[in-house]
This record gives sequence, C-alpha cells and structure tokens, in this order.
Amino acid sequence: MRTFLPTSFGNWTFSEAPRLYSGRAIFDYIDGAGEIYLAYDFRDLLVQRYASPDQEEILVEIFDMGLARNAFGVFTYMKGRGPAVRVGQEGEYKSGLLCFWRGRYFVCVKIEKENREAKEVVLQLGGLISNAIHEDGELPAILGYLPKREVLPATLRYFFTNEILNMHFYIADNNPLLLDGKTEGVLVRMKADKSHVLLVGYPDREHADSAYANFVAHYLPNAREPGIVQMKTRKWTARVQHGSYIIVVFDARSKSGARNQLESIGRRLP
Repeated sequence: MRTFLPTSFGNWTFSEAPRLYSGRAIFDYIDGAGEIYLAYDFRDLLVQRYASPDQEEILVEIFDMGLARNAFGVFTYMKGRGPAVRVGQEGEYKSGLLCFWRGRYFVCVKIEKENREAKEVVLQLGGLISNAIHEDGELPAILGYLPKREVLPATLRYFFTNEILNMHFYIADNNPLLLDGKTEGVLVRMKADKSHVLLVGYPDREHADSAYANFVAHYLPNAREPGIVQMKTRKWTARVQHGSYIIVVFDARSKSGARNQLESIGRRLP
C-alpha cells in the first residue's frame, strides 16, 4: 500500500512515517468503528499524513479489505453522505472528506477545514492514489438482480452479517435470516414508494431453505405464502424464497406494490 502514496505532490510532503494496523489492531486507531471494518473481513490499514506550509494537514487512510467485494461493501456502508465524484471505481466527497473504493482497497482522504483549494488538493491526492492502485475489482453479481432503474443508488448497502443489516434497517438481534460469511445481502430503497427491498443470497438451496424457515418462524409467522402482511404502520411487508435467494420487502405503500417488487426481482434471479 505504501507504493500507492506519492512521497510528495505540489507543496505537500509526508509529515510523519506511515503507520500500519493489522487485524484487530485497528482498534488501536479506530475505537468502536473498527467492528464495521472487521465485519467486511478487514486485513490492514495504512495511515499517512501530509503537510504543507500554512495549510491544514491531510490524512490518508488506505484499507486493504482482502477482496473487492469487501471494499465495495465498506464503501456502501458509508455511501450517501455526499455527491458522487469520479475517483476510484466509485467515490463520494463532502466537507473535506473523500471516500472511494478500487479493487480490494477502500480509501479515505481528509482535510479538516475545507475551502476550494483544499477540495482540489484532496481530490488530486485521491486521484493519484487511485491511479497507483491500477486494478479494478468486480462488482458482486447479486447487484445484477436488482431493477436498476427503480432503485435509489445512494441507498444501496452490501453486507454479510446481521449486525451490519441492523445498522441500516433493524430486523432482529437473533439473526433470523442466518446471515454469515457465506451469505451476501443487498438492501436498497425503491424510487416509487421509498420501500426497502432486501435480497439475500445463500451458498445453496439447503442453506436458503433453513434460513427461510427460520425467518418465517421468527418474523411474520402468521403470514400466508407468499407472505404479504399489512403492519401497524398501515404499510406492507412481504417475503418469498426463490431457490437459494430470499427476497423481503419492507414498508411498501400497497399490497400490490409489495407483490410487484417480489415478482420483479424474482424474475431476474437464476
């Protein structure tokens, strides 16, 4: 990761030696939030600071997430905080903070006090780091089963664990969908009615059968198949299993809308 960092650019140079944190040592640098990175199988973090005369310091954090899907997942955890920028495979910038992912790396470039010049410097440095990474990563195939024109892209979240899902949309603490490192999930909001759609993929049909039976037993157990139920909020929740996938719709405005979303995604599944 050190090869991704220019030793200097413009008037900016290293202000201190780079620091490396591996595995659970991330808590020595990030207290509490380290759990989020570990949930995406974090490997290493390289921290580097840059200084320039009469300027705020720039902080660079490069996370080696092991796999492209993990780097993409961490990026989606942070997604939606600022406008998109063309840095890395996908990036966002807001108020002095640039975040992007490329290949198996998730990168943050920060400056405390933002102004026009500071923004340009942060984006420039981010671009240099992205170009040095060279290799792009493949997007998770599960994303291809979503109706792209019907979703709000900034709300998309990609994850593997129940803990991360609950941070974005609380389901239950007892992991009713049996999420683990072998599963993958996508949560996104729909443009039409702002409902949430959850799609979970399992390694095989047997795992999906067990997860669906467990989910039915613990979440909306009285719903008929396909389970579409009006909640106390007067909105609709629906669920269905398609082979090794489970689809759940939350907070749909109508019963027909919930059913249509189940069918729309179901038709796209293998």
